[in-house]
Formats: sequence, C-alpha cells, structure tokens
Amino acid sequence: MGARRRIEGAATSGRAEDRAGGEIGRRRRAAQEAGGEEYVTKRREVLDAAAVVFQRKGYQAATLHDVARELGSDRATLYYYFAGKQELLRGVVDESVDEMVSGVREIARSDATAREKLRNLADHLMEVYESHFPYPYVFIQENLKATWQEKSEWAERLTARVREVQSQVRGIVEHGIRDGEFRSDIPVELVVNGLFGMVNWSHRWFRPGQQHSGADVGRAFATLLLDGLGEAEHRLKPRD
Repeated sequence: MGARRRIEGAATSGRAEDRAGGEIGRRRRAAQEAGGEEYVTKRREVLDAAAVVFQRKGYQAATLHDVARELGSDRATLYYYFAGKQELLRGVVDESVDEMVSGVREIARSDATAREKLRNLADHLMEVYESHFPYPYVFIQENLKATWQEKSEWAERLTARVREVQSQVRGIVEHGIRDGEFRSDIPVELVVNGLFGMVNWSHRWFRPGQQHSGADVGRAFATLLLDGLGEAEHRLKPRD
C-alpha cells in the first residue's frame, strides 16, 4: 500500500512536467495509477540509481543521462517512470523524510524521560539514514535551498515536515531543562543544532556495512550529547 500511495502522489506531482504530455506521459501516468508490481520494482531501481548519482555528483550537476548510465539504460526509458529530474528528486527525498518524521513524532509523544527521548531520537535518525541510504543524504547534501523558495505544494509540505522535526526536538530539550534532567546554562538552540550537526555531518563519512552500524553511531552521538548535557548538573538548578 505504501509503494502504491507514493506512486499515486508522484503521478500527481509529475503532471505539471507532463503538461505538454505526449504518448509516453500518458503511458507513465496509466502505469503509475495501475501500480503493478513489476512497474513498482523498476521504478524503485530508477530511484536508487538517481540517489547514487545525486549523492556522487550533486543534484544540480547530475543529468538524466547520468542516471540512465548508472541504471544501465537510456534516458528515454526513464521517462516511462518519471517526468524529469525534479520528480526524481522528490521521489528520492520523500520516503525517508516521511519515516523520519513519523518516528520523531512517536518518540516525542512517548512517556520516556527527556534523556531517553534524545537517545532514541539519535538512534532513530541514524537508523533511517542507514536503511534508506543514500536517500536522506541527498537531501542533507544538497540543502535544497531552491526548494525552500519554491511555492509548490510539495515544497511547502517538505518545509513543514522539516520544521516539525526541529520543533519536536526543541520541545524535548526544553522539557528536559524544566525537569532538571539537563543543564540550563546551554541555549536550547545550540543543543538542537549540535544534535543535527552531528547526525547530518555523517553524510561525509558514514556508509552502511562498514565497521559501525547506524545504531552504533546513533548511540555514540547520544552518549556524547547527553554526557555533556548532564555535566555539572549537581550545581545547576532547573529553570522555573
């Protein structure tokens, strides 16, 4: 169901690029709406190739020819699955961001302590980065500045999801300070930016299958952050 839903969403977002249409555009939309298993599998292969190319060359420098070459196909074949490079980028970004957001929501709403929530959060983010590699890193690496200025429904939804994650993490940190779990002499924004700085910078060196798993990295990051937040807590009083 999830794959079918993503394809239906892509069919809608791709129509703007398809406006001039043509037979291949009509065939693509029909195949997306039908959502057959073979089509879904091949479409995933195209997305995987695009993610590799976007990470290696950068989205702006990458071309559909590069993606086709990575896939071992030709550019014309790509149009049967995606309307263009922009739709490919959306496909690469959306799934991992959705999983990231849903996991952060679940952690924030749990009955765990603020310390436990931050530890679970670091684990979750790195596990998403690992399981969806290299999709999330394309988003981080590109920073997608143009997306934030884009007025499309997709861009607005993506911006809202990113801000929600930031807001949830900020709320956890604030809760920990109020409850006296975290030291109160470090500005909340520095704690939040520090967490995302550690996790996001891993795009420069983390690769699945190497010495440390995503869970290993997440636990290490959480320990570094939480040990720092707990330091000197005996002499710091919680804020009113």
